Amino acid sequence: MPRHGLSPAHGHRGSGWEQGLGRPPGAPSLRRLWIGLGLMLVLVLPGSLVRAHPLPAQNFPAGFSDPVPRLLEAFGWWNLTCPVCKALFTAIDFGLKKEPNVERLGSMATWVCKLLKIAPPNVCQSAIRLFEKDMVDVWTRSVLSPSEACGLLLGSTCGHWDIFSSWNISLPAVPKPPPKPPSPPAPGAPVSRILFLTDLHWDHDYLEGTDPNCVDPLCCRRGSGQPPTSKPGAGYWGEYSKCDLPLRTLESMLSGLGPAGPFDMVYWTGDIPAHDVWQQSRQDQLRALNTITDLVKKFLGPVPVYPAVGNHESTPVNSFPPPFIQGNQSSNWLYEAMAKTWEPWLPAEALQTLRIGGFYALSPRPGLRLISLNMNFCSRENFWLLINSTDPAGQLQWLVGELQAAEDRGDKVHIIGHIPPGHCLKSWSWNYYRIVSRYENILAGQFFGHTHVDEFEVFYDEETLSRPLSVAFLAPSATTYIGLNPVGLPSSQVTGSTKSTETTPGAPTWSWTTRPTS
Repeated sequence: MPRHGLSPAHGHRGSGWEQGLGRPPGAPSLRRLWIGLGLMLVLVLPGSLVRAHPLPAQNFPAGFSDPVPRLLEAFGWWNLTCPVCKALFTAIDFGLKKEPNVERLGSMATWVCKLLKIAPPNVCQSAIRLFEKDMVDVWTRSVLSPSEACGLLLGSTCGHWDIFSSWNISLPAVPKPPPKPPSPPAPGAPVSRILFLTDLHWDHDYLEGTDPNCVDPLCCRRGSGQPPTSKPGAGYWGEYSKCDLPLRTLESMLSGLGPAGPFDMVYWTGDIPAHDVWQQSRQDQLRALNTITDLVKKFLGPVPVYPAVGNHESTPVNSFPPPFIQGNQSSNWLYEAMAKTWEPWLPAEALQTLRIGGFYALSPRPGLRLISLNMNFCSRENFWLLINSTDPAGQLQWLVGELQAAEDRGDKVHIIGHIPPGHCLKSWSWNYYRIVSRYENILAGQFFGHTHVDEFEVFYDEETLSRPLSVAFLAPSATTYIGLNPVGLPSSQVTGSTKSTETTPGAPTWSWTTRPTS
């Protein structure tokens, strides 16, 4: 029986062709196969083409929530049976392995994107051209079976989507020390001040006076056009709309930090480029990396800065292949550039792991270990994890080793990263939670960005889920994207204190609270 009252002759298909899109490319016998391929490519287009930070919808994995129902309805595929679906994706697997025709796939995906109005036509075309080669490669390398693909499209009665199945890291046999509630620093203890920056999102093409409510996913820029006569255009400093920031606004923000300082160090948790994710090149991303890094160096001078890698640093956006992907598709171009421009801030030990996987650890001062994680290896939108999502780059196992060594030394630890752990793939997030629980005594602070708003995540003990054991602070963005107040100085600073620890005389203990400057 047709589902949701749709019949095989449902009008969505006809209406799409009648709007001038024409018939899908390809011979009739191959048309449905290539529609299926195009469908899969459109499914993984980044959520940022639709909205800033998509949240998972019920019954569909994150990143698939918007297009799936519309695709099924538009093509009359609510009637697609499970056996036909499996036969279709068996043919897709065979066809891609025999002849992965990237150009034909891109044409079909562009047609689907335009038909369903997932994005403006120019955005559909540019984004798919940017993603198509990597996506074909991921699909041919992945272990996604026809049963899993059909489970994704038709539900659990047709197959089980377990690409992101459960896995576990190993914790050392060293017993966990009894939990010690944090104690406030003693009166008069020395204070260390840390500046916390995140989500700057510089738009090289920002243009005052342009339309802040254009049809594209990012506005206030060359190509956005002029606003209607009755509406104001983009402001000089920025705009409360789907717009990022001009360089002058970031310069003003950084130049105004002087009176709020001095700072002992800076935590900078990523997302440097703008949200024009459908048309970015590697050259664009490296220009943003180098320009904003130079700006930070100019205004913060000798203050050490400790960065983390954001999901917008790469192109395509969210594309962070694990280290087993070699050659031009690897992330070496990005990590090498980061190592070069961040070398004044990071020791050789940190630069080594940064070049391999975008993460590192260092000791900013005696008694404190800082760990910068590449949270793109936990991201729901990192399509390279379709190949293998089990502890990418061995980062979590490496984290366990770092934390155990810190515990053995009597150090306290700060963790920084971009995407908060509560926004990660389930297995990654669960393993991270186990690690936080095991090393709660030494984990003095966690600092993330990505959500663009000022919030926090609380970790509870695994046994009762009632005793808080750690907090992750999520800083607001500098950018106004989308329609947000940019971060002010009171929420961009973290103030900490040190005092001598009872277990290791002379080593500092770090306690951290968010504290306004005014």
